[in-house]
Amino acid sequence: MSSDNWEQIATKEEVEGQTRLSVIVDDTPAILVLLGETWFVVEDSCTHDGQPLTDGEISDGGIKCPRHGARFDIKTGAALCMPATQAIQVFEVDVREDGFYAQPYSEQALKDLQASQDQDDSQAEQEVAVKPPASNSSETSEEAEENSGDLVQSSPNETAMLDALKQVIDPELFVNIVDLGLIYDISRKEETDSEVILTMTLTSPSCPAGPQLISQAKSALEGLPGVDDAEIKMTMSPPWTPDMMTEEARDQLGIF
Repeated sequence: MSSDNWEQIATKEEVEGQTRLSVIVDDTPAILVLLGETWFVVEDSCTHDGQPLTDGEISDGGIKCPRHGARFDIKTGAALCMPATQAIQVFEVDVREDGFYAQPYSEQALKDLQASQDQDDSQAEQEVAVKPPASNSSETSEEAEENSGDLVQSSPNETAMLDALKQVIDPELFVNIVDLGLIYDISRKEETDSEVILTMTLTSPSCPAGPQLISQAKSALEGLPGVDDAEIKMTMSPPWTPDMMTEEARDQLGIF
C-alpha cells in the first residue's frame, strides 16, 4: 500500500513502559499490543457482541474477550474459539523514530498474512505429528501405530465440531446454527475428552424449532468419532441478535 495511508497512532513517549495502548486507526478503535518483541495493532471490539478487548487476557498469541471468552489471533485477527466466528480487523504497524504508525491491510496483504500463518501452523502440527509417542518396550510398532490413531480419533478439535454443527439448519431461516451465531461455547468435561458440553442459544425464547435444533446439534456432535456424549446447555444470556450472524448468513438472508 502507498505510504500515504499511514497515520501516526502514538508517540514513543506514550508507549514507553507499556505493553498495550488504546489507539485509533482509520477511525476504528484499536489496541497497540506488544507480543514478544513485535508490535501489533488489532481492532478493539469482539465480533461476537462488540465487547471491547482492551482488558482482555493475552496468551499464546491470542487476546481473549473478557465478557464471554472468545479469543482472537493477534497477528491475523482470526477467531480462535467460540462464541466468536468472525475475525477482528488487524492493521500494519511501522515503528519510526518519531513514533508508531499504522494502516489497514490491503486485501492481498491480509491474504498473504493468513497464508503465512497457516503455513506456520501446519509446520508446527507436522513437528508434533512426527514426534515419537512414549511407549513401553514391550509394545509392538503395530500396536503403537494403532494406539496413536485411536488417540487422534478420540479428540476431535473445535473446528471439526463446528463443521459438524454447520450441518444443523434452522428450518425457518434455512441458515446453519453456527453462521446464525447460536453457538456460544464448546468445551470438554474434565473427566474425559469423549464428553463435550455445547452452550447455545435460540433466536428467541419461544422459537418453535428449538427442540429440533437441540436434538440435531446433539446428534451432530455425537456422530463424530471419539464423542460419546454431548450435553446441550441452553442460555438466553446474552440474548441473540442479528449482529451475531456471520457475513455469510447476512448475505444469505439479504441483510446488509
